Amino acid sequence: MQEEIAAMIKNTAAQVRARDFLWAAGISAGVGVVVLIGAGADWRVALFAWAAFLAALAVRYRLSSGRAWAQPVQRVVDMELGAQQAELANLRIARGVAMALPEPLFILDSNGVVEHANPAAEALAGATNLEGRHFASVIRAPDVFEAAEAVIETRDTKTVDFVTTGSVELSCRAFVAPLWTDEAEPPAPARRSLIFIRDLTSERRLEQMRADFIASASHELRTPLASLLGFIETLRGHARTDPEAQEKFLSIMQSQAERMQRLVADLMSLSRIELNEHVPPKDIVDLRKIAGDVVDSFAPLFERRGAIVDLVADETMSARIAGDHDEMFQAIQNLLDNAIKYGGDPAMIKLRIGAGAAPAVAGDGEPGQRAGDTASQIAARLGLSVDDLIYVQIRDFGPGIARADLPRLTERFYRVNVERSRKSGGTGLGLAIVKHIINRHKGGFQIESVMAGGTAFNCYFAPAQARAAA
Repeated sequence: MQEEIAAMIKNTAAQVRARDFLWAAGISAGVGVVVLIGAGADWRVALFAWAAFLAALAVRYRLSSGRAWAQPVQRVVDMELGAQQAELANLRIARGVAMALPEPLFILDSNGVVEHANPAAEALAGATNLEGRHFASVIRAPDVFEAAEAVIETRDTKTVDFVTTGSVELSCRAFVAPLWTDEAEPPAPARRSLIFIRDLTSERRLEQMRADFIASASHELRTPLASLLGFIETLRGHARTDPEAQEKFLSIMQSQAERMQRLVADLMSLSRIELNEHVPPKDIVDLRKIAGDVVDSFAPLFERRGAIVDLVADETMSARIAGDHDEMFQAIQNLLDNAIKYGGDPAMIKLRIGAGAAPAVAGDGEPGQRAGDTASQIAARLGLSVDDLIYVQIRDFGPGIARADLPRLTERFYRVNVERSRKSGGTGLGLAIVKHIINRHKGGFQIESVMAGGTAFNCYFAPAQARAAA
């Protein structure tokens, strides 16, 4: 680049010298003609003098190289190039800093069009190549865009809290500021705004988790605590000398204490999952292996309850997904435990792992009642075909669930039969935990049931290859 500029300057200097030579020759010839006419001098003398002048001028131009003529211009150009290179170096450093930031950063022009977006911003928007798109089409946050417009006009920095829409809501705070710092007001097309976004989801979830935990624990622990206090008072009273009553009451107290222990454990588990629900897992796990491990760990319980579990896994497909091993183990474990408790006596359970849409409960008979998204809806949300989905289905052959109860099964502490749930040791949190685990894994959850025909819980996931490509 610099060699090209130097050659261009040298050629320009040569053209200037040639033009100056022609002008000097013309002016000196005109002067000679005037002298000849006015003074009547010998034309041969004037011609000789003019020729001698041109020869001296040619020698002067010949001996002065183009480099000498170009040096002043070259110095000016070198200074400008040095300043531009320093500015470009600063811009590269600034761009490198922006690209390395773990938080989303956008730079908008005066019309709200994205001129720069770092990788964290692309991750927030769920798309790439954001440059050239209007900010309103990148993130649905009207308050943030209005703040960017106001900053362009007033040069006052603004802070805006907003919530993103999607499968998992994110609570964010945007810092919006003008991008010029000099006192001179640039023309409108040159004005830019910077938007820096912080993800406050963890902090908000932690605050909500504390409030929910206190409310839930105080509500659910009230009954077993009251029961324990009543039995303690009885044991200290008239049952003090009655061994048979003591044994009975202590057994009930142990059952109530174990129930409280399960409740606290489930509440802590649910709170932990909700806290990290917005952070997708990075590990690759095999659902087929996890399901086999869960079935093996439940073998003593199956034998004690007389339950029959049939694990059917398609060996020709890959069951690998981007997921958290412990959470997927817990989700399948909760669904199996639920099927054992409510799938009949003894329970008949089929655990399937396959690709595409999970088999319907009804088969060719009367269609079942459903709650949650269908396989096609989940596939469309994930940008896949239905055949690409991986499903885990836990199906029982129990009495089924009424249509009115299906949509509420994943609510905290919701029980179709409260008395039966408490007798079986349920806390009302198992399906809520499963729903939040599946949400964290960007999957889908559907419940299908037929009265007197059983219930199926279908969990859908994107394969590991599709998640990696996304």
